[in-house]
Amino acid sequence: MTLSKDTVNKLADALTLEVIDYIVNNPKTNTFVMNMVSEALCEKLGNKSEDGSCSFDSSALAPAVFQKLHISIMPTDMPSDPAAL
Repeated sequence: MTLSKDTVNKLADALTLEVIDYIVNNPKTNTFVMNMVSEALCEKLGNKSEDGSCSFDSSALAPAVFQKLHISIMPTDMPSDPAAL
């Protein structure tokens, strides 16, 4: 079954807020961001080994950096009237 462009757009409008809610409230999101923080610290502090692994123990610094982050996901284009969804 192929969906028309109009149908795809309507479905996207109707589901965007629910998808954002799912992402924000999913514990996997925090795990992903914490892993990215650890990778970034390794890159920025220059502690990458030849094999690509990190030789820096970020177990203390990564949570401290993570606590200073505020990442938000917002829709880029939504109808001005949510009741129209």
